[in-house]
Amino acid sequence: MWLIILIFLFLLVGWLLLAPVQLQIDTRIPEVYFRWITVGRAKLTYEQDKWWLRISVFVFSKEWDVANFTHQRKKRATKARPKRKKEKAGWLTRLLNVVKSFRITRWQISIDSGDGMTNAWMYPMNFYPAFRHHLNVNFSDQNYLFLEIRNAPWKIIYALMK
Repeated sequence: MWLIILIFLFLLVGWLLLAPVQLQIDTRIPEVYFRWITVGRAKLTYEQDKWWLRISVFVFSKEWDVANFTHQRKKRATKARPKRKKEKAGWLTRLLNVVKSFRITRWQISIDSGDGMTNAWMYPMNFYPAFRHHLNVNFSDQNYLFLEIRNAPWKIIYALMK
């Protein structure tokens, strides 16, 4: 009986560590979308002149108006915290390792500087092979960013331990 429970817990933790995490930012429709694939998702959108936060984990879902959500927080009394010892300078290398573990899977940027001469100077970047289908310098007042980033929790933990 205990062996079955331990195997089930081991498989559950392995599933949570291997399930990819995805972040999408799209400024055309003001939206930030975070998804832990097969576990849940969170979406921050701008609709009807309000910012909405929608969270869905497995079969449970909830929606909040962000303005009301931030104003309802109670202020806590601040306590005097004991001084911590100086931490090692290794936090910066750990942070860089975590940032390196993320992968950009899709990105698109559309730029119009508002100045025709500047746009004309930047326009040849549309044809540079590394930027083709990702960068669009235009003359039609289109400015947007679409970015999709992926990672897995086990990679983040490994980068922190490195």
